[in-house]
Amino acid sequence: MKQLDVDIHAKRFGDHTVLRELRFSAAPGEFIALVGPSGAGKSTLLHLIAGLDNQFTGSIHWNGQPLYQGNQGVERLGMMFQEPRLMPWLSCLDNIRLVQPNRDTDKAVTLLRDVGLGDFLNAWPNQLSGGMQRRLALARAFVVAPQLLLMDEPFVSLDMPTGDRLRDSLQSLWQRHKPLVLFVTHDLREALSLADRILFLSASPGHIILDFKVSLARPRRREDPAVTALQEQLDKRYPSLLSGRLQHE
Repeated sequence: MKQLDVDIHAKRFGDHTVLRELRFSAAPGEFIALVGPSGAGKSTLLHLIAGLDNQFTGSIHWNGQPLYQGNQGVERLGMMFQEPRLMPWLSCLDNIRLVQPNRDTDKAVTLLRDVGLGDFLNAWPNQLSGGMQRRLALARAFVVAPQLLLMDEPFVSLDMPTGDRLRDSLQSLWQRHKPLVLFVTHDLREALSLADRILFLSASPGHIILDFKVSLARPRRREDPAVTALQEQLDKRYPSLLSGRLQHE
């Protein structure tokens, strides 16, 4: 069963075409990484799916229904951006409760504990390190029990131990709640350590040049030998893949 169907004929900004003939479907609970060069339209694609931008030709369907027509959308949508985008005047706990329809304090506290912030419920965002702010943003994304979770390079520019801890937390939360995840990254090793599938995009205008299934056992980490070996296989077979070109060795 497919939950999300994307069929984008074209997305333009003025005279510049960012996406062209980009199509894919996704099943409930899949973890899909989107990988491609800068300017391939990865973030733009997430904005279209989230309904933040509806100026494109084509269609996006959720459970067989057109998205964002007549207020038809994803009932529970989570998002996580490159920046945490926290409310600085709210405590950690209240940043989580802010997005909850029923303000369930117990659930918010549980999620904060899950990401290692159980001792910081009443702290302000500016009292947290950068990695802790990302953990808070991750908890906020899951507190709505999302059916669809859109993540736009959420762990970029973090040091390795902090990034590893966040990736571990994400995998644990995803396996427990099983939303459909679309995860944008430039880091192939990160994609291989997290995803069930990787959609590789071409250079602009972006379209899918390879739909790659990742069959490695979970849990995984970036430094696992199996992840390294699979990355080396991809690099050898498709040496220009990360530049947006599908050229076989």
